[in-house]
Amino acid sequence: MDKQLRNALQGLAAEDVEKRRRAMEPFVRATFHGFMRCLYRYLGNEVECEDVLEDVYADIWENPKKIIEVTTDKELYRTVYLYYMRKRLRQVYRRLNRNLPLSQECLMGLVAPEMSGLEVASDSELGELIEEGLSKLKARERRAVELWSEGMSNRGIAVELKTTVGAVKMLLYRTMLKLRKIVGTHCCEA
Repeated sequence: MDKQLRNALQGLAAEDVEKRRRAMEPFVRATFHGFMRCLYRYLGNEVECEDVLEDVYADIWENPKKIIEVTTDKELYRTVYLYYMRKRLRQVYRRLNRNLPLSQECLMGLVAPEMSGLEVASDSELGELIEEGLSKLKARERRAVELWSEGMSNRGIAVELKTTVGAVKMLLYRTMLKLRKIVGTHCCEA
């Protein structure tokens, strides 16, 4: 857990409302994307996720006792899910009255999802992991990924690399698999 998030959690425990308000902003900034990813797994709708997340942050503001003693990112996600999100997810499912493969009994027994290292990593950590993974690729693979990330078409990449469009598609596919494996392996080790 980074220092800014740890300080924000400590600030949420303060008695002074102004200190708590100042701590809430960095807490939201540090956790928003991770919580959205977790909610999106269940709801599949960004608007619904934002609505639920608003309520979750309001609940955390009113009663931060459950998350103050958290020491790791994984523990934070699990605690927030169990004590704040799950209740809101149940309400959304009931309100929308969806025909889901999950029965209400299953929904009541939901437990926090196991988050992989990639899902828990912050955006800056992901950027560093990808940069490290790119450095382990061959020059041709790295160049193809760089051109693709700049928005160049497969045909444009093929011209640049002096090859066929089919070869570019295969190269990108295999390179992305390789990059995913390199980054995923690094997250498992950490």
